[in-house]
Amino acid sequence: MSIEKTVYYTPAEAKSATLVVIDKTKMPKQIELRGDMTFGREYPQSTSDIRVNSSIVGRNHGEFVYDDSSDTYYYIDKNSLNGTFINGNKLAPYNQRGSKAVELFDGDIIRVDRSNLYDPHPESVIIMFNRSLSPDEKWELANTKGKSEITIGRGESNCIRLDDIMASREHAVIEYGERGTVIFDRKSQNGIYVNGRKVNDSMPLFCNDVIRIANTFLIFTDNAIFYNHAGEKAGLLSVKIEKKAVNHGKKILIKDINFQVDSGEFILILGGSGAGKTTLVNAILGDGKADGKIMLDGLNLYENFNTMKSQIGIVPQFINLRLNDKVNSTLMDIADIKLDKKYYSKQDKCKRIDDIMNRLGIKNLENHLISQLSGGQKKKVSVAAQLIGFQKVFICDEPDSGLDAASRMQQMEILKEISLSEKIVMVISHEPDDAIDRNTGDYLFTKVLVLAKSSKDNCGHLAFFGSPQDALKHFEVNKLQNIMVKINPDYEGGQGLADYYIDRFNSKGRG
Repeated sequence: MSIEKTVYYTPAEAKSATLVVIDKTKMPKQIELRGDMTFGREYPQSTSDIRVNSSIVGRNHGEFVYDDSSDTYYYIDKNSLNGTFINGNKLAPYNQRGSKAVELFDGDIIRVDRSNLYDPHPESVIIMFNRSLSPDEKWELANTKGKSEITIGRGESNCIRLDDIMASREHAVIEYGERGTVIFDRKSQNGIYVNGRKVNDSMPLFCNDVIRIANTFLIFTDNAIFYNHAGEKAGLLSVKIEKKAVNHGKKILIKDINFQVDSGEFILILGGSGAGKTTLVNAILGDGKADGKIMLDGLNLYENFNTMKSQIGIVPQFINLRLNDKVNSTLMDIADIKLDKKYYSKQDKCKRIDDIMNRLGIKNLENHLISQLSGGQKKKVSVAAQLIGFQKVFICDEPDSGLDAASRMQQMEILKEISLSEKIVMVISHEPDDAIDRNTGDYLFTKVLVLAKSSKDNCGHLAFFGSPQDALKHFEVNKLQNIMVKINPDYEGGQGLADYYIDRFNSKGRG
């Protein structure tokens, strides 16, 4: 009997992004990008969705296109007269419609300008694409006219003081001289990027350059610098793996793994033996580099590993809380480990701990002994301990292994609470059906990612990525654990349907 069924496809609602636009008015304005939107010059009969004041922008200059299957935005230049630059590269005409569609990542700079970007046109336009900025993000202006230097950092003495824990106290300095303007990295911990390129010690600056320091964007113009009040931003993880091979490319372990994860997501990773779960985790950690891109907030992990490695990491099974220590001293011990004293003073660490305790509602417990806390309060302290550092992505490889049912549930609740602090948590678990919300009866996971080993090429593929409820429907099971029965080979007690479910997932939307 054939198990083939037609899969009906409903387009997902387009997730928004934010465009920060600077035209000839030289004031940033923010536009919410939701789905397909056209871009062009402001004039009385204009029908463009996004309109700018600039004579060098065409009436029908370009288009932002949303792909709901991968939650990805693209940009197309519609064969405009002056063209479009993305991160300094001019888009070439491709066909009658325009250029090839270029995938957009967090922090990408779209620009309409002269061919020589070092000599910008007075009516040039800069558009910054961002998935982590809110549409009502607040921007400040720092007047730089007549200044010989501008210092930037978290310390109080800086010309531009950043409210961003990931910025160093003395992070950068911009020096204005007869030979031009240069930005210098003052041996910061998390580095500087200009137009998406890492600054190694120093880099020349030109009008309309976009500087990124941790979570803060600074738009450099002739007489002013515009910058946002970033604070601690949520993360956006984009995984696009073409393949991961070993033995000099002779054996491919996983291939064609593409998905995107927003902050606040709690992701379950499922897969049979040899399907590539650990390979995927190592690729995301940067320990086992794959062919492809791991992007976090628009930055490529593989290209910027030294400055980004603190943002993605493994979570140990449990943090052992010493019962005779106070909550505050417990968190300070962890801050001493996670926050380098070279960049963070005792005062910085105390502020960080206070912020996290206030966020989690445990500030009133700071002088309590761990032994005096309830089970729920201890969970909160465990969550606080994980949030001390800069980590945005938490990966857990079988954190429930060897634990009894009650301990497994407690561990999953801690991980869920970490995700609720605008973090991304990804977990490999062999007991996923224990992770149930005690109040609602729903799964704690927001998404399920399933890897299956294909018999066609003997390597791991993506067989599903979506909500737990949709996963149960996709695999026609009543428990997440039973997904393994569907995709495992018969010699491992399964039904051997890996190829069917891989093909079914990949054919979604094609009839």
